[in-house]
Amino acid sequence: MRLQVPRLRLQEGVTAVRPLVRADLDALLALRVQNRGFLAPFEAIREESFFTRAAQSREITLDGDAWTSGLGYAFAVVAVHEGRRERLIGRVALSNVVRGAWQNATVGYWISEDACGFGHASAALGLVVEFAFRHAGLHRVQPAIMPRNVRSRRVVEKNGFRHEGTAQRYLMIDGVWEDHDIFALTAEEWHARRAAEA
Repeated sequence: MRLQVPRLRLQEGVTAVRPLVRADLDALLALRVQNRGFLAPFEAIREESFFTRAAQSREITLDGDAWTSGLGYAFAVVAVHEGRRERLIGRVALSNVVRGAWQNATVGYWISEDACGFGHASAALGLVVEFAFRHAGLHRVQPAIMPRNVRSRRVVEKNGFRHEGTAQRYLMIDGVWEDHDIFALTAEEWHARRAAEA
């Protein structure tokens, strides 16, 4: 399903998500530099060039291209203060979108260290899952989490994801092939959960 990058904004409490835009460049670069050490144990090794204006500009361009091709949907996570004043605090993205008989995407997210512990990750993931099932026409969303990443596991569990198993040496993280627990949520499960909460 091809979607133009919309003027979409979803909010729950003091957390909102919206597509990353060119105007986010300076804030995104500052956030990446500020959180370099904090995120390193959970990401692929980043070259020095990743932490530059040019590289982050390219990331925003690639995110926009993914939106228009229907291959991924990346969102800025923002903390909302005093009504509508926003501060960029992270990123959440539906990636590796496969259509046809699968209608699946993987999901990944990160929140700035100084914004952790306030429920932003859980709220942002919930909003993007809503987008996946209500707007993007997906049937299944899958996060993959290193077993030692207890905080991230809590985030997916709060959003109703179920553990399906462990993939051995699934991704190279910080230079090491790391096992990942695979979680999933289907549209039927999400709709049933929403109905039960109503």
